Amino acid sequence: MAAALVIAVPHGGSLRPDYINDRKTNDPTYCPSGGCRVSADSYTKQIAEQIASKFIQNYCKVPYLIINELHRSKMDANREKEEAAFGNAIAESAWTKFHEYINEAQTHIQTEFDTVYNEASIEGVRGLVFDVHGYAGTDWHNEGSDFIQWGYRLSKDSLDQSAENNCPIDITSSSTRGSFTHARHMPGESLECLVRGPKSLGQRFNDQLPLSLASSMTCGRGLPSLDYPDPKAVASDPAYCADNDGVCSYYSGGYDVE
Repeated sequence: MAAALVIAVPHGGSLRPDYINDRKTNDPTYCPSGGCRVSADSYTKQIAEQIASKFIQNYCKVPYLIINELHRSKMDANREKEEAAFGNAIAESAWTKFHEYINEAQTHIQTEFDTVYNEASIEGVRGLVFDVHGYAGTDWHNEGSDFIQWGYRLSKDSLDQSAENNCPIDITSSSTRGSFTHARHMPGESLECLVRGPKSLGQRFNDQLPLSLASSMTCGRGLPSLDYPDPKAVASDPAYCADNDGVCSYYSGGYDVE
């Protein structure tokens, strides 16, 4: 039986065929806004495969697992087609197939698990998409963030609890804000609870961490979550952030989940 879950891995591939030209970080045609990224997200393919395997073991349901096997230097599945493929027809075809597979999976989930509507009567699929990324930046302590960053297309500014009217998030949000646009309108749900409440994905993962893990240790903890509700505050805290300008990166999600 299929699960209402799509796991997508846009940057986990390792294939570098010679017949697809390399993407360049500073190409003036395809990267006019500050450069393109060509490095893979290490271990994201393996992590996604482990998530799918554990899901099958624990729930006897099979998630849709969609992996871009091309290295990011050949095709970036998490960008618009032009920047993703640099005009290469084969790379463009791979990009198209990657997103078609995601759309097909969503269609199957919609058929099996039904739909939900937001306040604007926009129809959404009753399922989840995990878009798996990696982060190897050195701005956080321990040469990369220990946190699992949960991005919902909500910037750290929009999750800033010190800003007026940003807590709870629902107060200032429109009917189409973030990737939980539709889920928030399911019975008994709110955007605030879904993103950083006691039953948020970040907190659910926190609650599964070993009891031996000290509360002061951040390895594997969710951001945002009930324990760490404010990504901007954490990313600006020198206890966690080692960046010279005092602000670390928080990834809120990319093209794949728009």
